Amino acid sequence: MKYQFENFPIITLTTDFGLADYFVGCMKGVILSINPNVNIVDISHEIKSYDVTGCCYFLSSFYKYYPPNTINVVVVDPGVGSSRKPLLIKADDYYFIGPDNGIFSSVLENADHAEIYHLTNSDFFAKFVSSTFHGRDIFAPVSAYLSLNTHISKFGEKIENIKLLNNIKPKLSHSKIIGNIVYQDRFGNLITNINKDLTKNIERIVIGKVQIDKISSSYNEVAKGELLALVGSSGFLEISANMGSAARIIDRSSEVVCLLN
Repeated sequence: MKYQFENFPIITLTTDFGLADYFVGCMKGVILSINPNVNIVDISHEIKSYDVTGCCYFLSSFYKYYPPNTINVVVVDPGVGSSRKPLLIKADDYYFIGPDNGIFSSVLENADHAEIYHLTNSDFFAKFVSSTFHGRDIFAPVSAYLSLNTHISKFGEKIENIKLLNNIKPKLSHSKIIGNIVYQDRFGNLITNINKDLTKNIERIVIGKVQIDKISSSYNEVAKGELLALVGSSGFLEISANMGSAARIIDRSSEVVCLLN
């Protein structure tokens, strides 16, 4: 199979690096030095530090809005320099590059077809690979060479098994759904792993000592500062506060128990 990119391919960058340091700028410099015709799109560099679960959700929420063959470089990598594998994945019509730490769990869960490669061919790495900055020295150059139509199989060994997170799906029974909070956005909304298809028969939601008696369709259905539950734009149940922060009221580590009618 031939992988053909347009004349101006797209590489997206998602990291927990922030913008105060040189890290993102270095990655862009590496990419543009190899392929000056690529379009680099910053998705976010403000993912919470080391938050693999949150980034897994974040990635699944945006990538399908980009054209087919978009290359997504994702670096939230607390295990950098360890034995964890660097990966290149083709999932349906999209490419993903980053660490083997569970960050691609949702992408693979929703893909009809996937090819996974362990990045081992150092011909496509920087000449010197730092043990603390694989974003610059492995993931960035690989993405650039891929954008030049280098065949995916040249980057390393095809593998079948990688690390998957165990909390991307809620637990289901006849009487309740038990989910987890997987992401907190800048407004303090708490997004769960309970998708909209599971919300139809929810009668009540219990999170620790907090109880919410219905699923709302908009924030203004409750008073200012009051908690509510609704299906957010990404298609998952979220716990919010009208013009306030649910994260200030609810511990993100709490289970989300949905009682069914």
